[in-house]
Amino acid sequence: MKKFNRDDYIEQLATGKMSRRQFNKVLASAGITTVMLPVFSGPVNAAASDHPNVFTWEGWDANEHHGEYFEKYGEYPNFSIFGDEEEAFAKIKAGAQFDVTHPCSYKVEIWRDAGIIQPIDTSRLKYWDSVIPSLKNIPGMMANGDNYFVAADWGLTSVLYRPDLVDEMYQEDETWGILWDERYSGRLSMSDSLIDGVMVAAIYGGAADPFNMTDDEVEVTRELLRKQLPLLRYYWTSPTDLENSMAAGELVATSSWNDAYTALKAAGVNVKYMNPKEGAMTWVCGFCLMTDADPAKLDKSYEVIDAFLAPESGAFSILEEGYGHSNIDAYSLVDEATLADRGLSRDPEALLSAGIFQVPIGNEAALQSMFEEVKAGL
Repeated sequence: MKKFNRDDYIEQLATGKMSRRQFNKVLASAGITTVMLPVFSGPVNAAASDHPNVFTWEGWDANEHHGEYFEKYGEYPNFSIFGDEEEAFAKIKAGAQFDVTHPCSYKVEIWRDAGIIQPIDTSRLKYWDSVIPSLKNIPGMMANGDNYFVAADWGLTSVLYRPDLVDEMYQEDETWGILWDERYSGRLSMSDSLIDGVMVAAIYGGAADPFNMTDDEVEVTRELLRKQLPLLRYYWTSPTDLENSMAAGELVATSSWNDAYTALKAAGVNVKYMNPKEGAMTWVCGFCLMTDADPAKLDKSYEVIDAFLAPESGAFSILEEGYGHSNIDAYSLVDEATLADRGLSRDPEALLSAGIFQVPIGNEAALQSMFEEVKAGL
């Protein structure tokens, strides 16, 4: 791993050569959690009351995703961060007010039925015509002719591992089973999430349809989660924490999204990202307008979505985070070698259809309750 030079990276951040997200990734890769920074960050996360409140994932508040918005207003939207959609849903139902949220597609139908999101007028989005065609027809995003979701980013949930720290068999036999290998007890991790935790166990357990399991398949999944629990160092919610632990060798394998692999590889950490024989999960996340959104901020809320859909934002997703993007024009801004290194191509449609695509989870409440019981040792 290349040596961490604090002053060099702070200078890059100060001069705009490195984003705050990139800086945080470097810290995580170096095993450093905090660094005192000079005041030069400008109007990041401005608290002005006339800007939309955006509820999103860690990292999607990066300045590079909101450049067009900043160019117009000289400030950024207001951001709040959630760990997963279960947390986001609970906070919204408890009364938290947001104008724009950033769930993944499998949640859209559930959120719509709960009455917390409103239709989106895609004619108000200047980049709508550039959205990859298959991402305009995701199951659950339409109802009664209305669109409730705009796809923005997509990627995989798979296994990230340290080939220098695990049995070389896993380079030949890529499998979710590494996350149940007792030889690595205390050095494994799993997402603290129904979709990226419980569904992983369901896939590994051989469920025919992990999103609509039979009673017997649920019991197999429960037992796998119970078996895995004492092997885990922790359930992760923050990608930054995960990367820190992987870089330090505290973890040797974990479930992960693309960004951790991209960041750690760029920092010189010896990591690989699996294509498990049981199947990786493909996910698509995007934007919803909230039912309780402030009508006075509606125009700016559409501009928040458009800024994220801009091809330059998409190129940043590909280059710095390793994710795919919904704007087809973003791929022409990245050279083919870099796309291939990220597992992408100029024709993303084939990749989008290759994995186990996340869809709404049947009997979600019962599965979430089961997961909480397992984590409590019951």
